[in-house]
This record gives sequence, C-alpha cells and structure tokens, in this order.
Amino acid sequence: MMLKNMSPATVLLIGAISLSAGWLAGTSTSSTQSAKDAPTARKRAGTAAAQAADDVAPFTGQLRKRLETQAPRTPSNGRNPFVFGTRQSPGVFRPAQQLPSAEPVPLSLPEPFAPAPPQFKLSGVAASQEAGATVLTAIVNDNGAMVFVKAGGKLSNGATVVRVEETAIVIMDAAGITQTLRLP
Repeated sequence: MMLKNMSPATVLLIGAISLSAGWLAGTSTSSTQSAKDAPTARKRAGTAAAQAADDVAPFTGQLRKRLETQAPRTPSNGRNPFVFGTRQSPGVFRPAQQLPSAEPVPLSLPEPFAPAPPQFKLSGVAASQEAGATVLTAIVNDNGAMVFVKAGGKLSNGATVVRVEETAIVIMDAAGITQTLRLP
C-alpha cells in the first residue's frame, strides 16, 4: 500500500540505494577474505617456484654440458632461403688479360629499329540510319584502344579507313599499303 503513494522517482532512488549498499557490503567481505588469504597464497607460490627450479636445475646443467661439447651445426646450402653461400673477399683489382689480336675490329652502329606495325583488329560493325541512308561504323581495336570509325576516319600511325563493309573494313597506312580486316 505504501508503494502506491510513492512517486516512481522515489521508488527508483530507494532501489538504487539498496543495490549500492549490497554491492558495498559484498566487496568489503570479499576484500577481507582475500586479505586473510594473501600470506598463505604467497607462501604457496614461493614454494611452487622453488620446487620447479629444483626440478629443472639438473636438466639445465645437462643441456649446458651438451651444448659445450657439440660443434655448432651449419645449415647446408639448398632450398633454404635463409642460408647464404660463403662470402668472397673482394681482393686486389686485376685487369683482364689482353688477348693479342692481329687487327682491330671496327665497331658498327646498330641499325635503327623499324617501328612495330600498328595492331588493328576488327571487333564489330554497327549500322545506323542518317538522312535516309545506312551508315556503317566499324568497331576497331587500335593497339588496345576501342575506336568507332567510319569510312574516311583516322586510326593511329596515320592509318585511314578506306571502306567499311558489313563483315570487313579496308585500311590504308601512311605508306599507301592497304589491308583488309575481316570479322572472325
């Protein structure tokens, strides 16, 4: 009955105070328990560490003795990427021996490379209606770039499209050589 007359804020305040008091009471009891157990826990930890050290001591001596008597192993050269060959000292500079030659060999300049011919490939032909006439447009792969070109259009390296047909195109390069590309 008494709760009916209290406001919700008062009920929440009483609940929060009750929880806080319970929490404080619980921590004070657990801290007094751990304070009582601390010296015995330290004694147990100290004796366990000393016992472990006593158990390991003979093995440590055996390991040190074995390592002193054995020569260090060197890994073999093989597929191990962390093993390198022996290092060669640079030594003294020795010029290459001159071979006697009867006559000197004349040096010739390398011939200049001719530029690679352009790589054209016909990928397709499209048709469209302009002013009542059908106009064909070729889809050409010009050295890796897709180009849409009509008759009279320019390609790379001075090449010109002479004629576009339904399944082929005729290309003329800068030297006047014609080439016909067909659809695959």
